[in-house]
Amino acid sequence: MLSSSCETEEDFNVSNLNHNLIMILGHGGMGDMYKYPNNSLEAIIPVIGIGADGSELDVQLSKDSILVLYHDEKLDSRTNYTGFVHDYTWYELQNCLYSTMMGEVHIISIDELFNSLSGLNDLYFSFDCKLQNNLYYDQIYRECFLRAIKKTSVKYNIEDNIFIEGDLNFLKTAKELGLRCKGVLIGSNVDMAVENEIFAIGTTLNTPAEEISYAHEKGIHVMMWGAKTDMGNKQAIRLNPDFLQTDKPIPILMLFKRFNYNYRIP
Repeated sequence: MLSSSCETEEDFNVSNLNHNLIMILGHGGMGDMYKYPNNSLEAIIPVIGIGADGSELDVQLSKDSILVLYHDEKLDSRTNYTGFVHDYTWYELQNCLYSTMMGEVHIISIDELFNSLSGLNDLYFSFDCKLQNNLYYDQIYRECFLRAIKKTSVKYNIEDNIFIEGDLNFLKTAKELGLRCKGVLIGSNVDMAVENEIFAIGTTLNTPAEEISYAHEKGIHVMMWGAKTDMGNKQAIRLNPDFLQTDKPIPILMLFKRFNYNYRIP
């Protein structure tokens, strides 16, 4: 897992389970403030180009069990379609466009993303699995979702590079189905993660430093999100997470001296 430890003028020194390095993942790509929508190719490719280790992705399941990248519960809020992603087959979603001033920006599938990236096996992705309210407690739907993740991760030989964010039942089901992807337990319940042999807990910037230290003492990694500003990035670094999802990837990559100045951001 590639990232960068840092000793800067502010004396940021990382101590964690990831070889004292913080893996930097863009939040849906370049983050909420970027000109292109989160989860679009136009947002994800640049964050990798500038030097991030990968990206957090909001993943949903189409009617025919294709993994689709989209954040909101309903398509109405951000696209020219109505209803839910799972109302449509992937073929029917081909003309689903984001409502944006940046021209035609399509909703994409995981397959489209992975086929667009070079060096895929050196990249990491955290799947924020969107189990919509009307199907949240449907175990059959959850199993279909996880089987689709397993099929895709095996297809691209990227199982070890994928994190799955979810509740305990979702992550236990993933194990029962034989997924090798790394589970991230939503909510910082360290003891529950230890008891169920979950790889990591998911936390926010408001998590006490003692709780993160306790997780590391117990051998549990920490995935952190909520870094929406440069100050938020620095606050996160001081908490020593193993993995950080950020809406401001440029300043933190510069801070870690990992920004790729040769890449031209669109």
